[in-house]
Amino acid sequence: AEVTGVQTCALPISLTYPHPSNTMFGGSKAKPRHPLSVCADCGSPGPSWASVSRGVLICADCASVHRSLGRHVSHVKCLNQGAWIPEQLLMVQSLYSCGANSIWEYSLLNPSSSKSGKKKPQPTDPLHPNKADFIRAKHQLLNYVFKPAKDDITVTESELSRQLHSSVRTPNLETSLRLLSQGADPNYFHPEKNSTPLAVAGKAGQACQVELLLVYGADPAAVDLSGKTAAEHARAADRK
Repeated sequence: AEVTGVQTCALPISLTYPHPSNTMFGGSKAKPRHPLSVCADCGSPGPSWASVSRGVLICADCASVHRSLGRHVSHVKCLNQGAWIPEQLLMVQSLYSCGANSIWEYSLLNPSSSKSGKKKPQPTDPLHPNKADFIRAKHQLLNYVFKPAKDDITVTESELSRQLHSSVRTPNLETSLRLLSQGADPNYFHPEKNSTPLAVAGKAGQACQVELLLVYGADPAAVDLSGKTAAEHARAADRK
């Protein structure tokens, strides 16, 4: 059921650091607005919620729609209330500050590839139907994500999963999220490497990559051919 009256909470200090060079999502040339200061879905100032699974910050109104979609679509959390796993907070901070919203609005940011001509709602638009319909199209139906040509063999699920397996050993969260949005399997078992992305991220000490994979359904109990889980690899990496 849809949740209304979502409580607004202040943006925590850890998510308000200045980053004046990044003005991808809002603001004018004269007075650029850092993307951390506006809702990813409607542009309202002072977002106080986060969609952990989408790596974006959203306002309280948009958060109520996200919650109605279900946690399997968008896991939302208040930025300044409740318990945050430090790695999860850092993951959201890192994704949004590097422009992860462009993953979910690819065709909107690339008019030449857009067929619908759909526009993003404004802060003053009504929540229903304008913002709610847009949020469902963006986050539930994934209408605006990059859709490769059907005959492009470089973007099969297997190839995307192989790329994810390689990406998670680095700190580049946006690449991993982009691959996941296109269908990469977080539980992919690499036949040559004999490991899953989660094991690779744990062994490489990439805590935020581990958190991202877990958010997308990676199995923490999965073992590689050596019989070790990702957590065991991470502990071994910490001891080195």
